[in-house]
Amino acid sequence: KHLYKVKGDFNLMLKWDDYFGGGNSGGRYKQVGADTREIHIPYKETNINTMLIPWISFWICAAMNSYIGSLVGIGACVLVPLFYYHHKKTLFDILSGALVGGFSIGMLIGMPYRIVMPLSYLSFGAMWTVTYFGKIPLTAHYSMNDYKGEDALENPLFIKTNRILTLIWGILYLLTSFWTYILMGTKMQSYIRVVNTILPIFMGIFTGWFQRWYPKKIARGEK
Repeated sequence: KHLYKVKGDFNLMLKWDDYFGGGNSGGRYKQVGADTREIHIPYKETNINTMLIPWISFWICAAMNSYIGSLVGIGACVLVPLFYYHHKKTLFDILSGALVGGFSIGMLIGMPYRIVMPLSYLSFGAMWTVTYFGKIPLTAHYSMNDYKGEDALENPLFIKTNRILTLIWGILYLLTSFWTYILMGTKMQSYIRVVNTILPIFMGIFTGWFQRWYPKKIARGEK
């Protein structure tokens, strides 16, 4: 609401509750007979790798060999749920497994590679972009682990930062589907893998910088 400005070390403000909080133990309360007792339930964090592994495995391997790539994609979708023993699953983890599994099966039964690959990028980009318009953007479900877990989802500045990043990532992959389809019909087909690998790396670097820079900028009252 721009009622306050932060000057000095922004990281101190982020850890303010750790230094001066009320000492919340993080337990849960349960009625046991006539008594109400506090029980401790292990907290599972989300992990963005459980969402990304099926996609990355499928894209890399299918670019080398569509048949092997399809099998690897299906294998990744089968194995990733094992991570849920230690990590909390999200809707996007489940949706990613379903989509990658569907694209992998599609290529196994004869769907053209030139159609499946752009569609996979389009679906991935759409999954990110749609959440921009929702209450909680996709990236917030994973980056909240670095900001006191689900408490961060109540922070408007955190949500705004992630909303911007989610939209940028979504647009990147929507555009990726477009140029992938175009280039696959030209002599520049061999460059697709390089382009589609390098751009996300640069976006990852930008994301790391932006999520540090933007909250500080807003907190200092800058426009």
